[in-house]
Amino acid sequence: MKITYWYKNGSLDTFRQFCIQNQDKPISVKLTNRSEPVKGALYSYCLNSSNAAGLFLLLTDRVIHPAYYGLGSIESLHIGFSEAWSLWEDGASPKGRFPTEIIASRRLILRSAK
Repeated sequence: MKITYWYKNGSLDTFRQFCIQNQDKPISVKLTNRSEPVKGALYSYCLNSSNAAGLFLLLTDRVIHPAYYGLGSIESLHIGFSEAWSLWEDGASPKGRFPTEIIASRRLILRSAK
């Protein structure tokens, strides 16, 4: 089953599945202390320690280091944030795409080439 969102009151297993299914794809993260969602490509996640549990987002193609958001500060996660992503998957031009989508597609291509 495809998981398209996760809310803070959801299970950690659902959080894990969301991250596995959407790695290297654009997502939006609603934080508890911010009104606007943070948008980026899901780089990775961590659930090994309750103190370090969270996820890493690539916010721009100019900064290679992903931003970290702790699980305690995340209110909800949602897949996608742009129609441009689906156009790119269909072979359309990358013009007008978000930088995070470009990075995500590059990482996806590199992983599938292995």
